[in-house]
Amino acid sequence: MFHQLRRLLPSQCPFCNAWPVFGAAGGICDACRRHLRKFPPRCRHCALSLTLANAPCPACAQMPSPLAHCVAAVDYGYPWEQVLHQFKYQQGHAWAHAMADWLLQHPDGPPLLRAADAILPVPLAPARLRERGYNQAWELTCALTRACGVRRKAHARWLSRRDTSRHQVGSSRVQRLRNLRDAFACHVQVRGQHILLVDDVMTTGATLFTLARLLQARGAASVTAMAFARTPLPGLS
Repeated sequence: MFHQLRRLLPSQCPFCNAWPVFGAAGGICDACRRHLRKFPPRCRHCALSLTLANAPCPACAQMPSPLAHCVAAVDYGYPWEQVLHQFKYQQGHAWAHAMADWLLQHPDGPPLLRAADAILPVPLAPARLRERGYNQAWELTCALTRACGVRRKAHARWLSRRDTSRHQVGSSRVQRLRNLRDAFACHVQVRGQHILLVDDVMTTGATLFTLARLLQARGAASVTAMAFARTPLPGLS
């Protein structure tokens, strides 16, 4: 209800400061939406942006993705770094609706949500969850499933992450995979189910890949993923 009321009030575009903006998710004006909303060619299995459609994916050539399909709305970079920082660390819950809107405009977004039997956020470790007070991946999952009319498919507690002192920021893909060994647990029966994972940012893919392999080992029929932002390879952004 509060979110619906906010849409009736004017806001200022966070990118160009245009005012007033009515009814737009995140308060982003039409001009900025037209300028920023571009869906470049991406690898179907890791969402890395590619120079050409159907071009070989350099990331998957080195380490094949276990994901049957992976969608990202934007490349991680300007102007999204500050948005994602607010969303993750500064109680920027309202951004979940703008990110969900962006992902639902992707041609593959709604079909992935509707095809999934269960939609799961990437879990936070308990210490990190206490520190932040919320899981941004769950906020995005709720916004996506609510907007797409599949809220009953969202499950916050099917997956968990153990506490660890290792931070992933700045780690390579190989280091991240090594750090994530035995980091996650699945608490339900997923045999034969089509699972969709949701996260705000996909950096190297290590977290989503680890979860996908865990779910596959538990018998999931397929694992797909959605992330709002995907970090491009150096030189390809």
